[in-house]
Amino acid sequence: MQKNTINGFSYYSVDPMNQNESNKVILIYHGWGGSALGYRDLAAELAGEGFHVIIPEIVHHDTRQPLANHFDQETVQTYFWETIMATIDEFPDFMATLGMTKENVILLGSSMGGCIANGIFAREPMAGGLININGSGSFVLSEKLFRERDQREQTPDELKNRLMKYDPVARESGFSPVLLMHGDSDDIMPIDGQRDYARYVRANSRNVDFRVYKGVNHQITQDMIGDLVRWVDRLSK
Repeated sequence: MQKNTINGFSYYSVDPMNQNESNKVILIYHGWGGSALGYRDLAAELAGEGFHVIIPEIVHHDTRQPLANHFDQETVQTYFWETIMATIDEFPDFMATLGMTKENVILLGSSMGGCIANGIFAREPMAGGLININGSGSFVLSEKLFRERDQREQTPDELKNRLMKYDPVARESGFSPVLLMHGDSDDIMPIDGQRDYARYVRANSRNVDFRVYKGVNHQITQDMIGDLVRWVDRLSK
């Protein structure tokens, strides 16, 4: 896995031994408090299927102005959505820096990264596909659920209005393939955000593969990885 830094963006890339016929690139976004390097094994497996894989460093993580303690409650509440929105906003510049066309990119993310991937996909209807693992495609609803779980006040109007500008369920979805994966016992990122996005996509006559994993909390299991690899392998045909 090779690290690159260009125009202020740092990212890791893995080239396939044999590029498959789809010529697609898989872009992986990691979760809150995680690291781009944490996905090197998944990247290697996907490269083995013939995909070029890119893992960008996300703002406030790795070398991009990292936070002192990602899991401090006040830090999460201050920076979680800000990080998601900033990463969605910078996607066009990142693609321009890489010299890639959006149609060739499959967006994959886990947890916070799933929210990022879903948010980008909602803005880029020509993107090649979406894989959201344990994330959410319904931002306003997810923030409401976070606050109910943590026994906080209702979402302030200012934050709600900002989230609505990025919320995938507030935008028309494209026709590219979608895979949503979530554990039904997730106590970090409630599955209802995935369910709401799946409902929205289906109501708008779009196809989505929504897979729920019984008894699974906020983690990526071997069953999930197996299903993911088989799903992307079909795209390469």
